[in-house]
Amino acid sequence: MNLIERFISYSELVGNVNTVIAASGIEQVLGAGGSQRRYVNAPRFGMEASTLDVDEKGIDEAIVQADYGIAETGTVVIDSTDEKLRLATCLAEKLIVLVEASRVKERLEDVVDFLEERSSGENAYVAFITGASRTADIERVLTIGVHGPKEMEVIIVEDR
Repeated sequence: MNLIERFISYSELVGNVNTVIAASGIEQVLGAGGSQRRYVNAPRFGMEASTLDVDEKGIDEAIVQADYGIAETGTVVIDSTDEKLRLATCLAEKLIVLVEASRVKERLEDVVDFLEERSSGENAYVAFITGASRTADIERVLTIGVHGPKEMEVIIVEDR
């Protein structure tokens, strides 16, 4: 099993939708959602950060780039020092994460240098997101989407 297949298998275990697309298919990602309440921040994919207007209606959808994917857990790693990005990944009903295939690594240990670099500054924040938010009460009643998105999609973009 290669890294991408392993990443997808673990990511799907927590209910994520995973897609592998060619780099030329990025435009379709933007065009797929029709929501007015959408946040986009994926500059490596040609999508500069949009404004983030959060009100009582929340955010329907956020499209963000991951810095890395971790195959052994199906987790994406995102430098979320930018407060708007951090809010969007936590408040969006649906989170769409773009990650380049070459940025999917075998283990967490493979991104230690990145973590040390990004977490060394004041107010630094690196997020590890494996799937939709899940929480349960003492009676084991599962609720999805309390502390983050209700659904998550990971789009792995084949390198150009």
